[in-house]
Amino acid sequence: MATQVTRSLHPLPFEHLEPKRFEDLVRQLAYDFRAWRSLEATGRAGSDDGFDARGNEIVASGEHIEVENQDGDGEPATTFDRLWLIQCKRERSIGPTKMIAHLEAIAAESFDGLYGFIFAAACDFSKATRDVCRNWCRERGVQEIHIWGKAEIEDQLYQPKNDNLLFAYFGISLQMRKQSLTTQLRRTTTLKRKIQRHLADEGWPGKPFILRDPSDARYPDPGGKPLADSDCLWRSWFAKGVGIHGLRVLLRCHHGYVNHQTGAWDMASALDRAIPYETEQLWPPRQRDAEASADVITRWTQLPRANQGFLMFVGWLPYEEILEIDEVGDDVSELPTVYARFRNGTPPFLMHCDIVWEASGYRQTTPWRRKGHVRLFEPEFRDEDWERPWAERNSVGLSEIPYALPEADADPA
Repeated sequence: MATQVTRSLHPLPFEHLEPKRFEDLVRQLAYDFRAWRSLEATGRAGSDDGFDARGNEIVASGEHIEVENQDGDGEPATTFDRLWLIQCKRERSIGPTKMIAHLEAIAAESFDGLYGFIFAAACDFSKATRDVCRNWCRERGVQEIHIWGKAEIEDQLYQPKNDNLLFAYFGISLQMRKQSLTTQLRRTTTLKRKIQRHLADEGWPGKPFILRDPSDARYPDPGGKPLADSDCLWRSWFAKGVGIHGLRVLLRCHHGYVNHQTGAWDMASALDRAIPYETEQLWPPRQRDAEASADVITRWTQLPRANQGFLMFVGWLPYEEILEIDEVGDDVSELPTVYARFRNGTPPFLMHCDIVWEASGYRQTTPWRRKGHVRLFEPEFRDEDWERPWAERNSVGLSEIPYALPEADADPA
């Protein structure tokens, strides 16, 4: 079973925060910890008596006490305050001995009337260190002791309510990532519906369309050159509908010979049927391509029907590369137009593609196999300038020995 790849965040770099900024972070996390009447940043100006923040917690007393307001009228007051101290340390490690040293540095009078204590640090604490802190504080009458290590602070920052602090201090926003993913999924499903309506795999060999980079203002004029020989940022292909990786596109299609029993195969690479004839008047093919068309078809039809096939190269245009799909067309062509940014003059297709055999007259496909190539088609039916580099890139062994049909295949089925 393949290992599932997961994505996670690295530990937050608290060590990159200045000590005062770390104090600010802890204090801002503490705002939701209790209902405070006041929460003072006592450590910002020095002379802090050993602690960095002081808070007065509002607590309901359960008693009804009459106090005077500014107008002199009596009003019920049912609350009192509890005193809290917060100590912050931005250190890589704190053991039991160092913990005692930090606690002893707090002025003794600070513990008079102290109810709660928070010790926060940018490191992890051992159980022994936590026990030392709690025991030391309880001996001085502190009733609530909370120890916030690196893990506890990270847990708080990853809560949705603290996403603003996570972004402010570390430039990370889980909510923005979630919204971005939701937006991306919504956009992808919208594109898939458009593809299903306007670029579905209908007819043979697919639905013709134009792929265009909107930055190329030369459209639709290739400057008197065949489109295949120009550096223009548009091309025409056949769409094959929705795919898991993106819009499925027929990149190349060649007449071929295939014997499914022996595995022998060959293709007439001189003619590429993946260029829609609907665009040939707009962008005439190269002369050699036009001349090869009739000859290749004639040669191919001489093969036994059972061995006739089309070798189809089907690639993907990733959904994230698609800028827009214009199903209306224009006064140049009524074909749907897919807009995408070309890269170095090349359409942004995925590097790999599916290669399949499609039987003549049927829409059934079978996998193509690298091995078994035979040289059935003569040189005039081949585009060696494309065929040989393709074979080298894909480790396909091309036979150099002319191949004659076996007698069993010589009679058309």
